[in-house]
Amino acid sequence: MRSIKNTLFVLCAAASLNANAQESKGYLGIGFHTACPQSELKDIKYDDGYGINLSYLSSRYPSKSMLNFQVGMQMDFAKMQSKKFENLELSDPNIIGTATITATNSMYATMGVVRLNWGTDDDKFVPYVNFLIGNRQYNTRQRLQLDKVSQNPDYQSDTTTRHIVYTSRLHYGAGIGCSYRLNKSFSLESGITYTFGDKGAALPLRNIKQVEGTSQVDFSDYKIVKTDMLLINVGFRIHLFQQYQTPHESTSSPTTAPTTTRYKDVNTPRTSTTTPRTNTPRTTPSTPTSGSTKSSSPKKTPISTKGAGAVKGGGKG
Repeated sequence: MRSIKNTLFVLCAAASLNANAQESKGYLGIGFHTACPQSELKDIKYDDGYGINLSYLSSRYPSKSMLNFQVGMQMDFAKMQSKKFENLELSDPNIIGTATITATNSMYATMGVVRLNWGTDDDKFVPYVNFLIGNRQYNTRQRLQLDKVSQNPDYQSDTTTRHIVYTSRLHYGAGIGCSYRLNKSFSLESGITYTFGDKGAALPLRNIKQVEGTSQVDFSDYKIVKTDMLLINVGFRIHLFQQYQTPHESTSSPTTAPTTTRYKDVNTPRTSTTTPRTNTPRTTPSTPTSGSTKSSSPKKTPISTKGAGAVKGGGKG
């Protein structure tokens, strides 16, 4: 038994390290279950119940492998049956009327989970096996309520609740089930889970009795038994943090950045190319004929600003 506990602790620790190394998407589960006492807890006729469970699982690792695992946490709550004792006389003479006592059994658990899957997110049906270890509590509560509330205005409350039996024990076990994927965001799940529990106090409702001839209720007939439990679950799971990408094509042609070389030493011989000379006939400039006039552009002198507004300019023709 101790080796099983140590193995489950090692699996939880190893799965946590691997899950932290991945980009987690996560899966949130909500389910409804029937709680069925087993082993010695069943032998003393402890009551069945109905409840709800909440769980969180990390992303699958390896994500594309058919055999993958997840790590997470699970909480389950269950309300068992209740039993009423009516028309009870109270010892306080100032209270007008009688009272009703309701005894209720309930259960609560918090557990670490390692899940082994045979399938990926792309498969419709994915069978799985869960390994769990954590703490489970069994509670028996007494609720006393006055029958004539309006006739007792001096009391702060007409109802009192107190714990009769409170048991908290280590539980470990396993479960099997199947997941059916509806779409990319939702999956349906169903499965069964069995957990083994150490011995602790448990009080079946059939052992709670009213003392004959009095208004007292006897809660002392509890038993010390093993606290094994079977859960039959059905629910759904939400796929969190999904990222959807639409592929798009780029119409622009890729550009190549030019590469620059700061120094390049290429030992190649220089080759000289000769350009063939072409013989072009010389042209003799024509001499001016008689009667032609030689004109030259006049020389310009800089503008002088001497004198009151006088501007002189001249040119030589």
